[in-house]
Amino acid sequence: MSLKTRFNIILGVFIVSLLWGIAQYSEKVDYKTHLDNQYQRMFFDLVGHIQNIETDLAKINVSTSPRQNIMLLTSTTSQCYWAQEKMSQLPFDHASITKTEKFLSQVGDYATALAKNALEDKMLSDEERKMLYKLQTHAKELGDELRKLSKNISSGKVQAFDIRKAKKTIKKVNKDMIATTAARIEERMQEYPELIYDGPFSEHIDKIKPKLEGPTVDKDKAKKLALEFLKDKNIKDLVYEGKIKNVSIPGYVFTKGSVSITMSEKAGKPILMVDSRDIGKPKISRQDALKIAREFLDKKGFENMVATYFESVGGEMTVNFAYKQGNVTVYTDLIKVKVALDNGDIIGFESQGYLTSHHKRDIPKPKITPKEGQQSIVEGAEVKKTKLAIIPTEGKSERLCYEYQVSYEGRDFLIYVDALTGKQQKILQLIRNQNGTLTI
Repeated sequence: MSLKTRFNIILGVFIVSLLWGIAQYSEKVDYKTHLDNQYQRMFFDLVGHIQNIETDLAKINVSTSPRQNIMLLTSTTSQCYWAQEKMSQLPFDHASITKTEKFLSQVGDYATALAKNALEDKMLSDEERKMLYKLQTHAKELGDELRKLSKNISSGKVQAFDIRKAKKTIKKVNKDMIATTAARIEERMQEYPELIYDGPFSEHIDKIKPKLEGPTVDKDKAKKLALEFLKDKNIKDLVYEGKIKNVSIPGYVFTKGSVSITMSEKAGKPILMVDSRDIGKPKISRQDALKIAREFLDKKGFENMVATYFESVGGEMTVNFAYKQGNVTVYTDLIKVKVALDNGDIIGFESQGYLTSHHKRDIPKPKITPKEGQQSIVEGAEVKKTKLAIIPTEGKSERLCYEYQVSYEGRDFLIYVDALTGKQQKILQLIRNQNGTLTI
């Protein structure tokens, strides 16, 4: 082989390698830009939800109408839920913002508790108004910090993508604008008042020991199990982001592109999966989406799950499933599945309630008949459906009840009557709209 020929071969290899390197770099830049845009959109949505919470709480403080209070309080609950959802999708170091996440959870549930009182035409007490004012103040402080960060993102001083680079601890927050903001928010959230109310996120409930059983798995085993769970998404590898501690179910967090997943340290079960990809125009019907969600749970080994309620917003449908043991619906063992209505992809999964509460129960036989239980229902209410259900009590024990779906004066309610004592235990109002069916 002549020297010229060898030179041409070497030159050709060099050019090919150079072009490949440029292509790889360009692809990496495009991916980073795409991911940054996604995070920016979610972050700005989060800011909007916090602002709406602040506004709703301010309006409640000047409202004198129980009906108006119901609208504002249910709006607050929804905004808190959506804010939590956006926060869970953003790649914050969640160990450093636990107080903020808890604040949103408790405000949402406190608003729900007050909305139930308003349904009985009860006016807000002076103490409740003072509490709402304090919560509004803390929501404003949270919003102020997020708006400052929002301005820095808009001006290009910081990229939302850099959230992924937030420190695993906040020892060097002065070097990281986003981590610094998170630290300031957490510091202020330390001061928010503890809420005393009959809601599912009260302090004693946070200390419930999960019933999840199984061997402890390391991050490599958890990664393997996560890939198996995500098999339908054709994900071949995952990036380990860290371990979540100081929570009821510790776990490992992995990401790949728009997908993030948290696997439990004990037993290696999926706790939370979010796919934050852009959603296109809806093409899947709600009925088909419900079928897709149910088949997904069956495929993943979650048997005997029945759909209870659903909500469809922004091209996504979230379905709540509860476990069914025999003929009893167990509302404590909950799983949420989110379906994209553009192509039927599963883009969300949350099993915290299921992993915390699920176990085989020794369910007692009812001591009263369904007809006897109806004696606890107001005269004039039309009973449409009756079934047995296990519901949680405020102290996180459980109670076997008859669930009566009733209609009264143009409104639909779920009334729960203890199947052992005949005493009324809980009332929920069914809210039906174009987005689905929810309860308050």
